[in-house]
Amino acid sequence: MKISLSILEYEQSLYNEMEFPFKSEVFSRIIDLINTGQVDSIHIDVMRPPLIPNRIVFPLRLIRELYEALHERIPFSFHLMVSDPLLMIKNMDEFIPKVDRADNAVIIQRESFNSEDEMLDAICLLRRRGYKRIGVCLDLPTPCGSVSEKSVEAADFILLMTVHMGRGRQRYSDAGTEKIKYFSRRYPDKPLWVDGGINIRTAQIVKRAGAETLVVGSFITLNDNPVYALIRLAQSVNDI
Repeated sequence: MKISLSILEYEQSLYNEMEFPFKSEVFSRIIDLINTGQVDSIHIDVMRPPLIPNRIVFPLRLIRELYEALHERIPFSFHLMVSDPLLMIKNMDEFIPKVDRADNAVIIQRESFNSEDEMLDAICLLRRRGYKRIGVCLDLPTPCGSVSEKSVEAADFILLMTVHMGRGRQRYSDAGTEKIKYFSRRYPDKPLWVDGGINIRTAQIVKRAGAETLVVGSFITLNDNPVYALIRLAQSVNDI
């Protein structure tokens, strides 16, 4: 099972040390976690109002600093919780060369678009800009039926929120398990990612329900020993 490491809990510390973030203790922790070989990508939760009210998380300058420091070590997954993901991508493309874009995942929210056709147009544009790993995300309250077979086919994977998007440290919702089961039964060949409230117990639940990739943040990053927490989590799902 794959793990995408969310560094949302580290964002403020990195931002506060923007002038020299890569000499900080937090950045050293990220490197230590990458060096375990258990992390498949670094997950960047890009949040902006009005989709996420009153929250601006991961300003472009910080995304650029992180990308330039880490992209040769590990791919990124950019989760765009914004009302205009195409504008955000246009800005990010100023520092992500087209030759490198296929290595990184871009995740767009169904809730960012007024219609499914509008979202499909965005996926096509992202592909023309060089992105080859595109995910569609549904927030926890968003019904499964808000994406049809054509959207699932157009995306490379589906990300299902098992908490309400935009806030960290939430409890895993059992309603998320039912959505994972729905998508894994209906679209058995489509990779499923899961984000929210992941720990050793819930990681096993979502794997059994059909998920292939875990987006994990606070269980690892807030642990007194993040490397130990990561390895323990990875072992717990690989033993199933």
